[in-house]
Amino acid sequence: MHESFFSLLLIILRIYFIDILDILLVTIILFQVYRLIYNTAAINIFYGFIATFIFWKIVEIYEMKLLSILISTFFKGGFLALIILFQPEIRKFLLIVGSKFFLKKFISSIFKNPIGSSIKTETIDNIVNACAIFSGDKTGVLIVIQLHEELKEFIQNGDDMDIRINVPILESIFYKNSPLHDGAVIIIENKIVKTRAILPVSYNKEIPSRLGLRHRAAIGLSEKTDAICLVISEETGYISYIKNQKRTIITNINNLKIKLEKELLF
Repeated sequence: MHESFFSLLLIILRIYFIDILDILLVTIILFQVYRLIYNTAAINIFYGFIATFIFWKIVEIYEMKLLSILISTFFKGGFLALIILFQPEIRKFLLIVGSKFFLKKFISSIFKNPIGSSIKTETIDNIVNACAIFSGDKTGVLIVIQLHEELKEFIQNGDDMDIRINVPILESIFYKNSPLHDGAVIIIENKIVKTRAILPVSYNKEIPSRLGLRHRAAIGLSEKTDAICLVISEETGYISYIKNQKRTIITNINNLKIKLEKELLF
């Protein structure tokens, strides 16, 4: 008798645990999706999708068969359309999940991740030393470092390059009278592959009005890719480290080196 009671109790607890876990996982996924599309044009589509889904469930509860069939047909046929509409956000979400996946380092150690294994400490040192000079001189700078996602579809115009990174090269590019100083410098592995690149500008209303076009362009690219963007203000000389829509002001140049090494070296 007691054994039967405890067996039944365990079954009930297991069912409740699975239900709670199910709700928790769905909540986490929806919250992460919401974070990715917050303050973007896609947020209104997200609201519309949620509202339609809730309305559909209400219709099913009250057994409105015709309306239920109509809405269910929309969801079945519209799922592919939603994937197309949210394609940039879905890709960004999967990139974030992949970058935080606990087996990432193990897999990278087996297959030798091409980004992490190819970046040299010398490259990071040159970028950091150049940023220190630009910050002191209050030179406006926008540097983009490609990580796992390719930037080709988001980079417009610019001049193709194939230059090994060093401080004098970066200084000559961002020299105020240089024809190359406008726009962004794109870095892949240990080389500058493009100068005067035009990036997608963010229209996020929460970006402080004091931030200029360089910051908005860096944040705009970080909304769509996992790239690292370094921005130096020509008004204040402050260095901004921007990744995944988050802007961190670098108060100590050593902190920049630590952040880059942590992100680029394994």
